[in-house]
Amino acid sequence: MSEKKSHPRLNERIMSSLSKRCAEAITFRSLQVVEITKGSKVKYELDKKTGLIKVDRVLYSSVVYPHNYGFIPRTLCEDGDPMDVLVLMQEPVIPGCFLRARAIGLMPMIDQAKV
Repeated sequence: MSEKKSHPRLNERIMSSLSKRCAEAITFRSLQVVEITKGSKVKYELDKKTGLIKVDRVLYSSVVYPHNYGFIPRTLCEDGDPMDVLVLMQEPVIPGCFLRARAIGLMPMIDQAKV
């Protein structure tokens, strides 16, 4: 009888991949900070000096953010910024608010020509 090999659960695979990319591992259910509202053309960004959310630029094309976009506090990735998150939910929320979410996937992103 062949031995059935068990595969790690999705959240374990995500966390393993995240820990390779970030200096600090995060909990499976973690706190998120929203920087950019779903449907917005305004690109906000955390100002590291003041700790406030600032307007980075306005997107003038027909592109909008499809979901709420933000970061996970107390994480540090290779680019020196906190880990980015795309929060899938029906309603837009205001920039700067905190919410709880859980990881359902991992998506490599290109940020200023760096993966």
